[in-house]
Amino acid sequence: MLALRELQMRFVDALFDGDAGAVVTQIEAKGLDPAERLDIYRNNLHEGFTKALAVGFPVIERLVGVEYFRRLALDFLHVHPSRAGNLHCIGVPFPRYLRERFADAQYSYLGDVAALEWAHEEAILAADEEPIAASALEKVDPVRYEDLRFRLHPACGLVSSRFPIVRIWRANQPESNGEEIIHLGSGGENVLVLRTPECVEFHRLPNGDFALLEALARGLPLGVALDAAHSADSNFDLGAALRRLLALNVFTGIEA
Repeated sequence: MLALRELQMRFVDALFDGDAGAVVTQIEAKGLDPAERLDIYRNNLHEGFTKALAVGFPVIERLVGVEYFRRLALDFLHVHPSRAGNLHCIGVPFPRYLRERFADAQYSYLGDVAALEWAHEEAILAADEEPIAASALEKVDPVRYEDLRFRLHPACGLVSSRFPIVRIWRANQPESNGEEIIHLGSGGENVLVLRTPECVEFHRLPNGDFALLEALARGLPLGVALDAAHSADSNFDLGAALRRLLALNVFTGIEA
């Protein structure tokens, strides 16, 4: 008689690799072949995972088609099985998985589109916080500006791509007729994904603004973030950029 844990592990292995030999002897038939019983659980696993992934990445499903998306989902399942009962979390590594899978192929843009979709999904579900006003900077001694660290709103995401990912996303929404022709080489986009009280918005940012915000999102002080912004755009204007970002309610806190 197998210990319960050993039996459970063999059952899980059978669901993922399809080899039922190690566990069927422990399953009572009762009118249904043990292998067929396992197939029911395996099918539920596959269908539940695929449908949950499609909820988070409907644009990817539309781009590649339902059948190929299912194949992608099952391949992804074997590499990144769910570690939690909440299937929403399975989407976290999917953009990276697509980037690696299609790194040198004509579909290399899929990983970046998936990153935009996931940022959109996370913005919807993120907690809410009160943004700071532009006047918050007036209380800070200018000599300490370079040491300031900005906290970004939880419903804020950043995605950069060499492809026109926002145009691709919008062209593949349910209300779109899908007839727009988008040339992948027509230019990349730096996108700020931000939830407002009305909806989730996409804001295309200049290189300097994006580099600044990306550095601040990593917890780097303003002085270091400014260097990153100047590296991305030699004509970067910090004052103008901060005014634009504060107007978008991107920041929820400042710490010296």
